[in-house]
Amino acid sequence: MTASPPRFRAPAVQYPVSGRSVWIGAALALVSLASLSALIAWVGLGASRHPAWITGAAFALWLLTVGIAWRFAFTLSSGVLAWDGQAWTFQGGPDGVRWGSLTVCIDLQHRMAVRLAGDDGLARWFWLERCRDSARWGDLRRAVYSRPGQGVADAPEKASEGAGPV
Repeated sequence: MTASPPRFRAPAVQYPVSGRSVWIGAALALVSLASLSALIAWVGLGASRHPAWITGAAFALWLLTVGIAWRFAFTLSSGVLAWDGQAWTFQGGPDGVRWGSLTVCIDLQHRMAVRLAGDDGLARWFWLERCRDSARWGDLRRAVYSRPGQGVADAPEKASEGAGPV
């Protein structure tokens, strides 16, 4: 029976988080303009067959959706996201708050969207970019995908659990 290779704990890391991102702004602008163009094309190619309230509702829905997306993009938190090997903290307000778990929602290798869910049920979203601190990007990625409390410190206990009689 072969023992599984030991799992190493990701290093502690602090990573700067900036709420505003040129990349997100450009992507939102592109999607907003493309969807508005499609809506205008729909109106020009035959929306007149529908009652006017349907066309108005379509534009209102577009405006509401784009407004929510832009509001979300401009309210992303700024500060420092930190991993200590056991838990994530975010220092961006008047006090540091210990949070429960971090979930990667989008991973584009040089950019990530993550959600930090607190024990109190509140969640914060962060847009992380390699250009903020390229020297620590690798450490951040390892920490994001690691599990708390696993690694070298508990390797002997894990090894002995799976060991058979000698």
